[in-house]
Amino acid sequence: MRETGLSLGGGSLRGVAHIGALKELIRNDIKITHIAGTSAGSVVGGLYACGIKPEMMKAIVENLSVRRYLDVCFNRKGFLKGDRIYQTLLKLTEGKHFEDLEIPFAVICVDLISGEMVVIDTGEVALAIRASIAIPGIFSPIEKDNQLLVDGYILNNNPADIVRKMGAKNVTSVRVRSSNPHYPSNMFSYINRYIDIASQKNTNRCLKEHADVLIDIDLHDVGRFETKGLNKVINIGEFTTKKVLERKLYKKNIVFMDSWMHQIQ
Repeated sequence: MRETGLSLGGGSLRGVAHIGALKELIRNDIKITHIAGTSAGSVVGGLYACGIKPEMMKAIVENLSVRRYLDVCFNRKGFLKGDRIYQTLLKLTEGKHFEDLEIPFAVICVDLISGEMVVIDTGEVALAIRASIAIPGIFSPIEKDNQLLVDGYILNNNPADIVRKMGAKNVTSVRVRSSNPHYPSNMFSYINRYIDIASQKNTNRCLKEHADVLIDIDLHDVGRFETKGLNKVINIGEFTTKKVLERKLYKKNIVFMDSWMHQIQ
């Protein structure tokens, strides 16, 4: 059996594409030795590390009701409290702690107090995931150990370096992106695009230095918070991963592909 560590990046709702990628890796008998994730990547990676298979994740997505998780916050820390999402994560992960997991797992956040990246690999898995999806302004941050934890997107949106530090001999990174982003049309979208640019620069540097394989899932014009067509997004993730493993994509979409395939065969 071939082995690889796995880094999963953010992407908001379109991050469900990671489910398809994970499904195809498993179908090809590739053992996942380590996982680190940011934002949506922390959700998919965390659920898998807790024993939930991609097929079950896909079923969860099929029954997803975003409205069910809208718990409006009135304390000015964010538009949503995020308590409902946390309770769902707690149930899905069965309250497991990182120490309970068979696959080493880490979650990436940013501390708004220190301004530094925080790697969480101890304590309760559900709480760590909840912190990593806390997009400032949308979800209330998580207060923990004198830290104010939010989405790690801006500093490390695809933690290939962390997977390497965890001990993975080979690192496969799954990136979810859109090559045809919507043109900014309002204040929120201008700010969002501004942050995107900074994050992409950091992510590209990290992947070039630490990833052996890049599974680059291009969702073209799918928006971050689109709720329609999520099954299609999962299928695109699966199809793209299949093509990478078959080595039928152009080399510009693959990082050190030949080297990686040689090492894990």
